[in-house]
Amino acid sequence: MKSPRHFIPTLQELRALEAVARHGSISAAANELNVSQPTISYHIKQLESRWEAKLFIKKGRKLEPTELVQDTFTQVSTINANIDNLSSYLSQQTYQKPLSIGAAPSFSSIVLVSRLEAFSQRYPGVDISINATNRYVDFAKEHVDVALRLLPRLESSMAITEPTPLIPAPNEQMRVVCSADFLARQTCEPCHSKMMDLNILRHCELIHEHETFHWQKYLAAWLPDLDDQVSRKLTFNNADLILSSAIAGRGMAILRDLYVNDAIRSGSLIEPFSPTLPCERVFQFVLPEHKMPSAQTWDFITWLGGEMTHIVRQ
Repeated sequence: MKSPRHFIPTLQELRALEAVARHGSISAAANELNVSQPTISYHIKQLESRWEAKLFIKKGRKLEPTELVQDTFTQVSTINANIDNLSSYLSQQTYQKPLSIGAAPSFSSIVLVSRLEAFSQRYPGVDISINATNRYVDFAKEHVDVALRLLPRLESSMAITEPTPLIPAPNEQMRVVCSADFLARQTCEPCHSKMMDLNILRHCELIHEHETFHWQKYLAAWLPDLDDQVSRKLTFNNADLILSSAIAGRGMAILRDLYVNDAIRSGSLIEPFSPTLPCERVFQFVLPEHKMPSAQTWDFITWLGGEMTHIVRQ
């Protein structure tokens, strides 16, 4: 047997060589690699020509590998496996995973869901995954790209008064809202937005949010003699349930601008009183500490921040 001349076989040739050696058959190798039998035969002949050596000997219906193939089979198999592993790794690295957003369930259902189609139309190549939870997400474990969190408002000396990229709605107010039908049942007279007497609250059902004191603070500021008389007949643990209950005419609700302004604009709710209460917490975009935000992440922050600013100002 002559010493094989140095040359670099192609990947297709190495795959054909390994498959024929394993199966002992041109047709079986062709089926595995999803190519024609003449293609496999061509690759084997090319190798034999360049190496100037016989690679297989026909015995009956089987092709048996020669000594050269037997000696190099393990190396050829390792090369093919390494190339497969490299291809798989590169595919994983270049795969664009969905943009993962962490947000509270109420914000997601009230504000985000109805607007995602507009984002998709503007950025059609970006897939979105919403992680809706009231707890703080673990960026590393849950692979979240950006989270929208309610954080305490800064002290007045450091307060942000104008929207910023990460705090797009710094001046939200808590507003008292109800359905027009509910208010008509309480007053038996025409309802006028922001012109009704606060004393109506003395005999209204007030919808509360679990473990908050929004009503107590509102009444302490605007109707202090009623503060001690507030009962909690209807309480929910999420703002989206409070909003739905108010729209259904179950009572008066007090909710932040981002949660009620769409419903007020559509006529689902009315705002009977002019007094409001400043929100003690503000929505803020939070990013992972040790990860550079992608362009898609900044696109989403810019887009959603603009939507939030528009809702509050409308």
